[in-house]
Amino acid sequence: MDFLHKQKKIYELLFFVKQNTLTDMEFYEIGRNYDIESSIDMYKDKLIVQEFLYLYKNGMLSRNAIYSPYYEEHREEMKILFKLFHCAKDFQTFYKTASWARLHLNDGVFTSAFTTAVFYRPDCKYMRLPAPYEIYPNMYFDSDVIQQAHDIKMTRGIMSTSNMDNVDSYLIYANYSGSLVKPYLDDEYKLDYFMEDVGLNAYYYYVRHVMPFWLDMKDFEIPAYFRGYFYYFKHKQLMSRYYLERISNDLSDVEDFDWNKPFYPGYYSTLMYNNGLVMPQRSRYTNVPFYKYKYLKDIETLETRIMNAIDLGYVYDKNGKQVNIYTPEGLSILANMIEGNVDSCNRRFYGMYDALARDILGFNIDYKDKNKVIPSALQCYSTSLRDPGFYRLNKRIMTYFFRYKKYMPYYTQNELIFPGVKFESVNIDKLMTYFDNCDTFINNALSVESFKEGMKLRVKTRRYCLNYKPFTYRFNINSDKETKAILKIFLGPAFDDAHKEKDLSYLREYYKYFLEMDKFVVTLRQGTNTIERRSSDSIYTMPDMMSSDMFYKKLEKAVGGGEPFTYYERLFTLPERLTLPKGKPEGMRFKMFFYLSTIDDTKVTNVELPIFGKIMLDGKPLGFPLDRPMYPWKFFTPNMLMKDVHIYHTMENEKTMSF
Repeated sequence: MDFLHKQKKIYELLFFVKQNTLTDMEFYEIGRNYDIESSIDMYKDKLIVQEFLYLYKNGMLSRNAIYSPYYEEHREEMKILFKLFHCAKDFQTFYKTASWARLHLNDGVFTSAFTTAVFYRPDCKYMRLPAPYEIYPNMYFDSDVIQQAHDIKMTRGIMSTSNMDNVDSYLIYANYSGSLVKPYLDDEYKLDYFMEDVGLNAYYYYVRHVMPFWLDMKDFEIPAYFRGYFYYFKHKQLMSRYYLERISNDLSDVEDFDWNKPFYPGYYSTLMYNNGLVMPQRSRYTNVPFYKYKYLKDIETLETRIMNAIDLGYVYDKNGKQVNIYTPEGLSILANMIEGNVDSCNRRFYGMYDALARDILGFNIDYKDKNKVIPSALQCYSTSLRDPGFYRLNKRIMTYFFRYKKYMPYYTQNELIFPGVKFESVNIDKLMTYFDNCDTFINNALSVESFKEGMKLRVKTRRYCLNYKPFTYRFNINSDKETKAILKIFLGPAFDDAHKEKDLSYLREYYKYFLEMDKFVVTLRQGTNTIERRSSDSIYTMPDMMSSDMFYKKLEKAVGGGEPFTYYERLFTLPERLTLPKGKPEGMRFKMFFYLSTIDDTKVTNVELPIFGKIMLDGKPLGFPLDRPMYPWKFFTPNMLMKDVHIYHTMENEKTMSF
């Protein structure tokens, strides 16, 4: 079977995923008639098949329950289903198994296991799935939007359309939840356009799904050390990006918190789960509820152990042996330990800090029955970033990494300099942001009679979202030889403090708030080099994903031979719209830091991750040289340049927008 036909089959499995009655779909008949037990020889590991069947016969998560990877019973069911998918001997067996699971199992368990299986099965490489916000629109849009979509479906009747494609199209205008929270006067919701951006939340969904904490990466072609680096770097980037957005809205740094004192930020969810239950809320300045008290001793013990490991310089492995963490792999060891993933050096001793903290801060009720669990926003990948509490927890986690970095030796001049290479100047176009209209396809929020009927309706929601005007960097670089280099671009805050004339001290005090915006290889000739780089070329961003209704149409045409089909190695990353923080109408000052790094071809490696594509590693720490404090006032090498920039937010579009 060729790539196109496989892609179509895979894509269709995630349409209207809550429904198992789409009788006109190919997978319906296949799933209804497939018998896993009688096909046991079609799987590489019969023990996995037997274990799955035992679980299934004894009752797995009900179809009406809410799945979360942070509940052990849910996670164990999903893990065994993933293993079943992954050990299918060929694509046909995988597809039949997925079709069966799609009809018989909880949709959350199915979607999570299926997504990870598509990521890591060689016969599904580069295959695209619908965006998370199209699979589960109710996790990205307020319940009133979903209700309006249902009303449209219920009242439209049999309408004749004049559309060329014979599809009824509807547009629902949506707000962010801040419009409902204003009575609470909660300043955190000034950032609702950022925290609730569907592209940003989908990005975080994939960050946590590409190497999930429950998955043993030893079976896949990803270096063992990379998992921890990835966890640290992605969360560090998120912290920096969020901070830059905060100061654009006149908010100060994220405050610290004490587990035994009232927790400052509230979370006023306006989301509803598929089964009609409302996502748990948390009021402002509220103490941890009494039913979470039993976890407080545990979380404080884990924090003490993490701090001791950083201060002493070693961790204890599973055998009680001391392992030095001030080594090239040390950061990864620390990150795996904090996340509490499968590669943790000693999960029994260091626990699962990330997961336990989410459980406490979610304030949701603890249920013993796996079918009655109501996960908090922090316990769902799709909604974590919507809760202001996430950014407090993320800062707490980053504080451990910054403490670790503080104890590492500062970079010397010899480590930072690039002999014979010098920035002459950097010029940048005017930096502008604005609010744009963003439309999202939400048909999957509906219940439909059949797939064919479901696709005769096109329901989209429109919401304003942050965007920017693309710009170009123009570098003038002088080199005394022909050489290759890596050019890195960072964006950070600018402060009018007592050391304004010595603002290079920012790299010691504020290095943690600098966001790495781009990184690319340049070839320098001897003499003066003029290099241009467009903001849209950044390795860290890409345009919004094509909507699934448009993609499915193109796929059908390509399968029928009507048009060529292009597949991509990189399918998703941070939305390009969020390249810049909002800034201000009068212009807001930020600092850009540019750095030319030496490159050693013998140390360059490419790690290929599902969904994110190839990631180039140059033998230096991720975020180098701003991955630890610097003393640049002692020396400022010619291959560095710091520049003031202003970001202007134009409000012209907002006059005609619906808020």
